[in-house]
Parts: sequence; structure tokens; C-alpha cells
Amino acid sequence: MLGLGVGDALGAPFEGRPPSVAAASVARGLEMTGGGGWAPGEWTDDTAMALALAESIAARGLLDLDDVGQRYIAWASGRAKGMGRATRTALVGAGDAEEARRRARAYFEAGHLAAGNGTVMRATPIALAAVSVDEAARAARADATLTHGDPAAGDASAALCAALLAVAAEADPVEAALAEAGSHPALRQAIERAREEAADELALLARGRERGACWTTLGIALHAFLHSGGYEAGVTWAISLGGDTDTNAAVAGALLGCRYGPEAIPAGWLEALRDRKRIEAAAEAVSRR
Repeated sequence: MLGLGVGDALGAPFEGRPPSVAAASVARGLEMTGGGGWAPGEWTDDTAMALALAESIAARGLLDLDDVGQRYIAWASGRAKGMGRATRTALVGAGDAEEARRRARAYFEAGHLAAGNGTVMRATPIALAAVSVDEAARAARADATLTHGDPAAGDASAALCAALLAVAAEADPVEAALAEAGSHPALRQAIERAREEAADELALLARGRERGACWTTLGIALHAFLHSGGYEAGVTWAISLGGDTDTNAAVAGALLGCRYGPEAIPAGWLEALRDRKRIEAAAEAVSRR
């Protein structure tokens, strides 16, 4: 959870900016200085929703959709920053979880892009709480329906949870992710690209029309985990690609944090992280489930 929050806050100032700006900043050495409307250490909707999910799990178990839905709706109806279009459509003005799910399905059925990374960015607490991959996958797919009607988004969340559990068990996260990726060609291809060290192809996804897709973020995060050699290198590589920098770095940070632990996160980044104690408390509560 700390890895997710730090990656999110570090990448936030570069979202939507030219990839060359992100790459140049990474080359100079990233600091938690904020920018682009974000204060130093301030995280985005990625961590906000992950916290809402974690705190619901801690209070109600895995997974009370009514409770999670109400927490998402309350957050979205407040001073939320950085919400994606699908998430906003589902949550803002919804009365309860079932209405949010209906809105999400309608948005997808109307032909809009509903396989965004707004589900995979928040799914990490499910992996922390689950006692098995099957339990995690079911919960991840159910959680995704609250904001995204495309089944690919739910499968990407399930794939991330499976990968996180594989990392914790010192197993192969790519095989675990593929087992939950369903039959979605783009999702499966992005996961395979991560294993094949196809960094250039993932960079094209990050900068192209699919930059906010769930498969793009998952592929980048898995590549960062497999080929970077550490938390700092992996998160900064994800940011250097440009595109949806906060979410790509958040999901990469979750995987890398799971592998290397908080001691691998630069102290200056951790010290600047907003509401660090809340993030740690939520993670500990979920993990004790």
C-alpha cells in the first residue's frame, strides 16, 4: 500500500504532460516536489479509492459491495480529484451500489471505453485480504462492476491480485496474471509483453490511444516488477514512459512494494507521502483479516 501511494504521488504531476517531460525529469532524478495541481506527496484517485476499499474490507470483510459502493460514492461526491470518466459517470449522483453498477453497465453498453485502469489501480487491498487466488479474483471482479461495465476491467483487477499473491508466495506473477486474464486479447498480449521485455511496445501503449486502458497499466507494472531490479528504478521507469503516469506508477509500486518492502522506498519519498499513517493502518487492518 505504501508502494502504491508513493508511486501515485510521484507520478501525479506528469499525467497528461508530454512523455519527454516525464523522461527528462526521471533522468535528472525524481523528488516528491508535487506540481501540475498536486502538492508534494499528495496522491490521486488511485490511492483514495484503494484506501476506501481497504477500510471497507477492514470494517465489513471481503467484500461488502453495498459498503464499498457507499464509500466510493461519498468520496466521488466530495472534493475528489483526478476521477476518470467511467468512474465519474457511475458514482457521481448515484444513490447506492446497485445504481452505480447500473450506470457502469449502461456506460459500457452505450459504446464508451469502459476498460480503463480505474479498477486495477485500487484492487491491491483485495490481494492483501484474500486467503486464496479464487477469493481474490471473485472479489476483484465484483468490485470492478461498481464503476466499469467492461469485463476486461474486472479481469485486469483479478490478474493484478493474482500477481500480488504470486509475488508473496515467490511464484511467477505473469503466469498467475494470465490465469485470470480471460480471453481478452489486449489484456493477455500486454501481460506477455511484460515477460518478453517488450519495453518499446509498452512505451507505445503508454503514449497512445490506449494509455488509460487496464491492460496498458498492468503490462507496464509487470514489466517494471520483472525487469527493473528495485522499487525506485521500477517506479521511475513507469513514470518515464509518460501517459497515465500516476496510475502506472501506483500499480507498479504495489507490486514492487510487495516484493521489496518499505525499506526499498527512498526515505524522502515516504516522509513526504500524505496521510502515511492512514495508509499503514489500513494495510495492517486488511492484512489481519
